[in-house]
Order: sequence, then C-alpha cells, then structure tokens
Amino acid sequence: MRFLSYLQHDPQEEGSQYLEDLATGYWYSEALFTAVELGIFTLLEPGGKTAEEISRGLDLQQEGLERFLQALCALGLISRYGETYFNTKISSVFLVKHTEGYQGDSILWRKHLFPGWRSLGSCLRNGGRKNFAKPDEEPEQIVRRMRQYSRAMGCVAKTKVKEILPFFADADLSGEILDVGSGSGWVSAGFLDHFPKLRATLMDLPQVLDYARELLGEKGHHDRIHFCPANILEPWPVKEGHFDLIILSNIVHAYSEKEISDLLDRAAACLKQGGLLLIHDFFFDHCPEKAAVFDLNMFINTYNGKVYWAGWIREQLALRKLYTTELLPLGSDTALVIAGKSQESLANLCLDTEAAATPRIPGLRWRGRGLMCLKR
Repeated sequence: MRFLSYLQHDPQEEGSQYLEDLATGYWYSEALFTAVELGIFTLLEPGGKTAEEISRGLDLQQEGLERFLQALCALGLISRYGETYFNTKISSVFLVKHTEGYQGDSILWRKHLFPGWRSLGSCLRNGGRKNFAKPDEEPEQIVRRMRQYSRAMGCVAKTKVKEILPFFADADLSGEILDVGSGSGWVSAGFLDHFPKLRATLMDLPQVLDYARELLGEKGHHDRIHFCPANILEPWPVKEGHFDLIILSNIVHAYSEKEISDLLDRAAACLKQGGLLLIHDFFFDHCPEKAAVFDLNMFINTYNGKVYWAGWIREQLALRKLYTTELLPLGSDTALVIAGKSQESLANLCLDTEAAATPRIPGLRWRGRGLMCLKR
C-alpha cells in the first residue's frame, strides 16, 4: 500500500489514487485485525491448511473464507500453493501465537484505539482528549485493560530492543540499569540477556510491575531485577548518582514539556559520572509521517502527550550539562538519543554516521550545520 511506505514518493503526483488509499486504509487494518483474532496464522503453522480445513478448524463458512484468504494473499500475509494456504515469512515470524516474535497483542491494541480516533473532530473542537475511562469502571476491568496494554507494548519492546542493542555492541556495560516507566520490562531484559554484569531496577506503577513479574518469569533474571513501585511523575525513590544506564523508552511522548523537564532533571541526577541516558521514542525528525499521526494519537488518547523534535530533547539534555549523540534512527519508526555526562561516556557506542558520532557540547544549540550559544 503506497501511503504506508512513509511517503517515499510525491503524493502530489499520485492524483486521486493517493486519497483513495488513505480513505480505505481501515480496510487493510480490519482484515489484519480479523485474521489475528481468528488465529488463522497460528492454525496454518507449520504445514499449511486447505480452505476446507481452515473452515472446519475455525467454524467459518467456506465461501466467504475463501474470499478472505484471497485478500490475505494479496496483502502478502499468506500464500497459496495448489489448494493449500501457508504463512508467508512475516506472518510466520510475527503472527503465530506463543512464538518469540509474536506481535498479535500489539496489533489488536491498535484496534482498541479506533473508537478514540472516531472522536478526532470532537477533540479538535474540545481542544484535547474527549473520551475518558468510565468513572464507574470496575477494578477488574482496569487491571484487564492495563494487562492488555502491557502485553501489547511488551510485543513492541521485544522487537525494538533488538534494534537498540547494536549501538552498544562495543560497550562493556556493567552495573545498574534504571528503567523509568518500564512497563513490561522487556527493554531491560534485552540488555540483561546481552550484558551479564548488568542488573536492572524497573520503576513503574505497582499494578504494572506485578504483571511485569509474570511476563519476565520465563527470562530467568530473577536475581538481577529489582522492582521499584513508583509514580515516575513524583520524586523517584532511588539513589542519585547510582545508575550506569538509565532508560526512557517510549516515555517522552506521553508527557508535556514541563513533565519531561522534571523527568530529565531526575534522570540526570541519578546518572553516574560515566553512565549513559538512553531515550528511545518517536521523533518528528524520523519517519515524519508516522510521527505526525502518532502525535495525533497522543492528542486523542492522552492528557498531555505529544511527539517532539529531537533537537528540543537534545537542548534539554544540554541544559543539564549532558553531552548527546545526534538522532540515531532505528530501522523502524522510532529513534534514539543517547546522552552522558562526558564525551568519554559516549566513546564506545557504535554510531553509524559521522554526524551521529559528533557529541553535543553543553551550552550550544545546533541550527542546521551551525552552532548557537544558549543563554544562561
């Protein structure tokens, strides 16, 4: 689908077809949601099934099913050889339940967001979020929704940390991680897998950490993970100057400038002299079309969340006397900024480009290729 390729073409040359593709985007997502909900990809693994076998296995009428399977073939999610349907590579890796790469929970969380998007016009008239959780929501429903969200974000974190770790391939990381707003804890778990001398403190709300314990149980890092229940918008109950790596993964976009300023103050205070602060998030500088619609998602579904330019984040870090890398794009839709209290702390990072390898100097603002002194 052309408009999902981050506009690596000029939409002004597409004519009305580009608008048609935008208008029917939900057709594609609903086909994916339904296939995941039905468990079609799990059923097809590993040897494939005929339409008749799928019909019997999922209790579906065969005529409509065959039309649905044809659409999934056209989308590249399954393939057909003779009368048998098979998973394609992407579906086999990411859409089969109980496999390491499974993304089904993340995909279905996007379906959960759809009603909020239907209120976009109301949000624009209201000046912000319109739909809120029901005030009489039962505690069990809150816990169920929180767990659904943690599973979804855990799916994302498992794939993202694989993109993040190569930047640290030459670093001999040891000591203490502080994972701020850790959610499922899968980002820290990825670091623990690769760096046996690291230990991690996961800091999040108590209910979130209770579920993280369950999700991380299979990893076998029990003696290397400490759970720290806290509201990250309040003073952190951890030691200052104690941590070798502080992680803010998909945290910045959830908060306002003032809230982020407070978070960065606390992160800088908790960082060791030779430590690293890792910020992983959406930025307008990277995949700008996705970042822009994700920013709208924050406008619709959060109180203060928004997407920021990397330059603003780096300026905030510089004000806290931290040196930073340039924006480090991942292969997917998010990117990194890594900071430290000295240039030496950034020296062992694997940075792909000459620009990314140039540390930011506190007190200077980048404007294009030039520098401007910040006012004290």
